[in-house]
Amino acid sequence: MKRCQWMLAVLALVTLSGVTLRGADTNAVPPPASSAAVVASQPTIAPQAILQAVQSLVNLRIYGSIRLDTSYDTTRVQPGDKMLYVLPKINGVNDNEFNMTPRYTRLGLELKGPDIGSTKIDGKLEIDFDGSTSATSPNLRLRLAYVELMNEDIVSLLAGQDWDTFITVLPRIVNATSLQDAGALGNRRPQLRLTRDIKLANNTKLVAKLAASRTVGGDLDGGSQDDGADAGYPTAQGSVCLETRLLTEKPTKISVSGHWGGETVDSVVTNGGVIEVDPNNYRTYSVIGSLVLPVMSWASLQGTIWQGQDLTVYYGGIEQGINTKLKTAIAAKGGWAQLLIDITKQLNWNIGYGLDAPDDADLNAKNRSRNQIIFTSLFFTIKPVTFAVEYSNMKTDYKDAESATDNRFQGAVYYTF
Repeated sequence: MKRCQWMLAVLALVTLSGVTLRGADTNAVPPPASSAAVVASQPTIAPQAILQAVQSLVNLRIYGSIRLDTSYDTTRVQPGDKMLYVLPKINGVNDNEFNMTPRYTRLGLELKGPDIGSTKIDGKLEIDFDGSTSATSPNLRLRLAYVELMNEDIVSLLAGQDWDTFITVLPRIVNATSLQDAGALGNRRPQLRLTRDIKLANNTKLVAKLAASRTVGGDLDGGSQDDGADAGYPTAQGSVCLETRLLTEKPTKISVSGHWGGETVDSVVTNGGVIEVDPNNYRTYSVIGSLVLPVMSWASLQGTIWQGQDLTVYYGGIEQGINTKLKTAIAAKGGWAQLLIDITKQLNWNIGYGLDAPDDADLNAKNRSRNQIIFTSLFFTIKPVTFAVEYSNMKTDYKDAESATDNRFQGAVYYTF
């Protein structure tokens, strides 16, 4: 029976790709016929039967959102459609800008099963269109792609691309950066992760995660090799999160997390030729404390604090990780905090603050030395449509140079399915 189901699933893929299924008698000489008659005579597979065959093996769910973002900035920001930090003034003058984009439209595929005994199998594939700078035809970008084997009696294993293991809470914000470079660390990357839930009492558990992730870096030496890959080993990530009920029925989450890895920079000549292999090794690490605290059924506090060094690819240090002039990893510290209030079931109001502060001693003149943001947002949802507006005030300081401040007014409309 299973073999037949798999055969139908394969036939489904063939049919969807436009391949025609013909009869098996290859020795027979067909009589002349019109193209319309040939098409009409070809056997077809009922789409409903195909769908049922596939669903009998794997439970599929398509999800996503169609989204439009608009924003007005009183001065230039990087990169524009979203805001990481404020760019310096041009000849001492602010240069305002207006942006509109559908690039944060998202499409995902969630798969469940078939289970193997007591082990449940899940998978997820998710993309958006933030893969290029084109204003009207942005490229696809892979967000998530992983398989997860979950066994409550042993451990769960995740293999693929997912959010960094050290992330235990994300801010709710319209700006698509989620406070990257302004207080929030982390992104998505390939990893192999183990998770273990340890029940301590009723409504209380400890969630421990440990992962080996790809060490992603730049190419600071110009030797045509990723400096993270050049380190020769993966980055270790981990988190320990205590979940319990304190003030409301919603769980309070207190966590400690972080990562440890390295980057290697070769010595090269001006034409990119490597003259000395692995002479400079730089340590990348972070230590993070996070909190999610529901104080009432309709209000909660959340946020993180952290410190670390060489955090470029984790969106820390305002995307400054290694100072090649001083030959040192750039240390930084920061965090963010947010108050979330559900005014009604449809209306949510948030206010928050974020800070990223690299160590001045590790910077050169005109490097970004401090980035802070104050923001407030409103989300109004009439399922399946959400309307969101947000005001942000961001100030980026530059070492031994004039700071830059932006007032950003942003709105978004998205249809979620």
